Amino acid sequence: MDYKQFRKSLCTELGREPRDIDALVEGLSIILRESCAELDTIAIPAFGNFVASKHDEEISVDLSTGKRMLMPPEISVEFVPGNILRNHLKSDE
Repeated sequence: MDYKQFRKSLCTELGREPRDIDALVEGLSIILRESCAELDTIAIPAFGNFVASKHDEEISVDLSTGKRMLMPPEISVEFVPGNILRNHLKSDE
């Protein structure tokens, strides 16, 4: 499902205009971005958790040139599905 299909599905399901759906999705993405930047876990009941983890900077060696490079720290986000979502997906198989 791409964004256009996702938006159309939300418009139909919620009975809202496409511009309203775009604003809601943008708001959700801002909340996810800000919370994950602070390394907070975001729990959505019956759906799952977004867990942020920080990886420290490290020195990496480029295999082709042999040069050492300092890789900056990064924050990665992992989605852990909740039990209700997992059971729903299993029943659809």
